[in-house]
Amino acid sequence: MTQPLESSPNNSLDSDNWLSRIRTVFSIDLRSLALMRILLALLILADLILRTPTMQMFYTDAGVLPRTKWLAVNNQWYLSLHAASGALWWQIVLFSLAAVFAIGLLVGYRTRLMNILSWVLLASLLNRNEMVLQGGDILLVLMAFWGMFLPLGAKWSIDAALQPENRLNPNQMRFVPEKAQLYFSVATVAVIFQVLFLYFFTALLKTGAPWRYPFEAAQYTLEIQHFATPIALWFKEFSSLLPLGAAYVIFAEFVGPVLVLLPFKWPIARIIGLLMLASLHVAFLLLLHIGLFPLIDFMSLTVLIPSIVWIYFAKRKQKSKSAQVTMYYDEDCGFCLKMCLILREFLLPETVKILPAQNYNHIYSIMERENSWVIADGQGKTYTHWHAMAFLFTQSWLFKPIGWLMKLPPIMWLGNKIYYAVANNRSRMSAVTARALPYRPLKLKTNLFGQIAAGICLAYIVVFNISTLPGMSYLRIKPVDIPIRILRIDQKWSMFAPKPLTISLFPQVEGKLRNGTSVNLYGLTETDPDWVAPEYMYPLYEGYRTRKYYDRLRSFKSNAPRSGFGHYQCKKWNSSVTDRSEQLGILTLHYVTLSTNLEGKPKERKRKMAWQHWCFPEFKPKG
Repeated sequence: MTQPLESSPNNSLDSDNWLSRIRTVFSIDLRSLALMRILLALLILADLILRTPTMQMFYTDAGVLPRTKWLAVNNQWYLSLHAASGALWWQIVLFSLAAVFAIGLLVGYRTRLMNILSWVLLASLLNRNEMVLQGGDILLVLMAFWGMFLPLGAKWSIDAALQPENRLNPNQMRFVPEKAQLYFSVATVAVIFQVLFLYFFTALLKTGAPWRYPFEAAQYTLEIQHFATPIALWFKEFSSLLPLGAAYVIFAEFVGPVLVLLPFKWPIARIIGLLMLASLHVAFLLLLHIGLFPLIDFMSLTVLIPSIVWIYFAKRKQKSKSAQVTMYYDEDCGFCLKMCLILREFLLPETVKILPAQNYNHIYSIMERENSWVIADGQGKTYTHWHAMAFLFTQSWLFKPIGWLMKLPPIMWLGNKIYYAVANNRSRMSAVTARALPYRPLKLKTNLFGQIAAGICLAYIVVFNISTLPGMSYLRIKPVDIPIRILRIDQKWSMFAPKPLTISLFPQVEGKLRNGTSVNLYGLTETDPDWVAPEYMYPLYEGYRTRKYYDRLRSFKSNAPRSGFGHYQCKKWNSSVTDRSEQLGILTLHYVTLSTNLEGKPKERKRKMAWQHWCFPEFKPKG
């Protein structure tokens, strides 16, 4: 059921065996899984960093959605550790833990455990405030979920470096770089379908007229001023190209997944389909302010990278100078061997030799004289101490800039100080790493229970996605809905579906003090009803989550979040004033909307009150 396959990328498809063909289509190269892991971890870290400035506003009881309001807004099956306390310190603790787990996932340290913990805290964070979520958040938590069933740490990880067999023979290769390193399981089938569902179901949900001939959807999309980037404002002048863009989106969303799964013309069909899907996100990245969404999409697409791509890079790497490097370590130092294994895993080709210095007299004499490991570049030159570390980093194109920085005199001086401190305490470091970095076998096979669970979850998300289509909501019965929401794998891919927004909007928040003075509570816009916003409206928000929040605040069916917003504004203003006459008494939230038209006429402007809130009972309207 679950096993790694090592073969050339064409072997399976040269066979007339249909099962072999389909198995290859639904297999994933271990290097693709490793790249997905690295990008997943980096995106979780980036997401945490971007959320941090609004941590108090969006995730504490002092913010816009205290837990009393959260209970009225949140689905009852969305569980959240972040809602266990409304204090800021609790959010700081959970954000910090999430960052630690993401870093562990990034370097592949106890990968599966770090993946599970990252998924738990990410799902918890999403569940704490749905008002600021977008499709990218859902895809991020979904990929973290499916990652738990996959061997994400099989390559380019600490786990892969510290295999027990490497302790006795650090130069044996578990996989041949110039061959496919395919992994097949129920989970690989599930994650491939999950990635493709994003495109297929969003295409099915695009039922609005703008997505049909004469394909006006792109024109409407670029007219959404609070989404559009400066490039979009320029690009919409090429009106004759926009219908082609809209038609291409629909074409790519339907045809791309088919090409990805096509068992013929492998792997050319897969590569063409992958490039078609990736091209959509290049366009989104350039034209729309939608946060991390395009980058999260790129991350999800990495699981589709076929082996032939990795084989190409592996062959180039074997011809590079880095393949000639040899690493020499002190065989009496267990810590030293582990560091060599880890550095090779991340920085060097797998064929680089790691050898005990004691077996080579000319190298051993250098090690004894310098009290250092020795790195030979294959051209007759050797490196020691921190110089050797900097040299290794320059051998990887990805880490080369770090290697250059490591060679700067101040960093070189500090690096050598650190190296000498470590070298003089090798026995102590060996004892520490024996506990913190033990040799642990890496299991490529997921147990039967895990595969059954993955299969059940796949069946659930198929039903759930179908239930999001028009007229199919009857499929969302409780036995399907409840477990999917608990696991936070519910999804609806409805971006710009059934049609793009036909308005641009911005908020105005006017407050009135006890003394009758009017104040502006939202400094990025003016409270004047006739105030004219600039054409480029995205700066009228403090970020894409703030924009999403105000958009949902306007349209949310319950008044609970609007009430929470009012309480937040009252507390924020009144906690900073001492004079009673300057206290905020009442506030009014307005939205100004500009209706899109494609005739070049001035946009119809409307201003509507969305909420009025009183900070003290005496300001409550009579009657």
